[in-house]
Amino acid sequence: MKWQVAVALAAATVVTGCTVAVGGSASPVPGQGPVVKAVDACKLLDEAQVDALGYRQPGRSVPENKDRLQPPMCLWSLKDNDDLSAVLSVGLATDMDFNEYIAGAVPKSSPQEIGGLSWTQYGSILPDDCTFYASLGDKSFAFVGVSTGKLEKSCELVKLAIPQAAAHLPGGQDAPPITPQTSAKPEPGGPLLSADPCATLKPDQVAQLKNISPDGEKTNSTVIPNSTYCLWDDTDGDEGQKAFEVWFGPSTPVADWPGAKGVNPTETLDVGGKKWGLFPNMGGLRATCGATLAITETSSIQVVSGFIGDDTKTCDVVKQALPLVTPNLPG
Repeated sequence: MKWQVAVALAAATVVTGCTVAVGGSASPVPGQGPVVKAVDACKLLDEAQVDALGYRQPGRSVPENKDRLQPPMCLWSLKDNDDLSAVLSVGLATDMDFNEYIAGAVPKSSPQEIGGLSWTQYGSILPDDCTFYASLGDKSFAFVGVSTGKLEKSCELVKLAIPQAAAHLPGGQDAPPITPQTSAKPEPGGPLLSADPCATLKPDQVAQLKNISPDGEKTNSTVIPNSTYCLWDDTDGDEGQKAFEVWFGPSTPVADWPGAKGVNPTETLDVGGKKWGLFPNMGGLRATCGATLAITETSSIQVVSGFIGDDTKTCDVVKQALPLVTPNLPG
């Protein structure tokens, strides 16, 4: 399953431009159109399509590596911070045996006619990855996949992308109109707007948290719009405790925190009349625990920590901290 491992590793490095060279065309396969010898995978979707589908530009090009059964592909991450882990992958192999590449993966769907081509979903080692493949001829195939934190959402998003990519493939039909995928963010406001997340714990309260530094550092987030957070580092060196963080999101509804979006909390904790949602393994990260609290309809707070090496301790510091943090919250 080397190809799937390559996709997983590449998906973790979605950052910049496209570098795969464009080549010529080979003899056509009857009924399928000409097959190109090489392709710039980042050109399988144009800028307007990428933007309308809701992904960041430019894409991250992954060059062909035949020794690792890796065709050229391009990766785009979802924009607007809807899901920081969501990745769209599009690729085209022009000289690679599909059966060898797929390495025995099981079909998850019957063939579906989309965009003038026949697409079939195959299983992946990534549980929330939804990828469809189309055969274009002898040793030539294309794939379009989306990986998010939820398989149902991945398949919903990939079916929007397939007809757009098909328009750039041999034998594909013109792309249908697409409604831009946008999510208007609320304007920042409420009591969190000018508040300091480091003020949520007093020095004597921090001292009650095991293996947490007494000094917190406030930072403006570059990931979550308008948000700030305070980080108290862990003090146990290479042991299991993770740092402790309090996040203020003056324009982040409580259900929109990465790792909590589309996921129900495992339990609700009542702390002084405030209802915190608890998320062990937040965002699919086994050693991370988060708790969220709505302040207004469009603003909220997130508390995050964790523990590595003992799943029974993942949420210990978060649960211990909530009664300390809650009385100090603005508003």
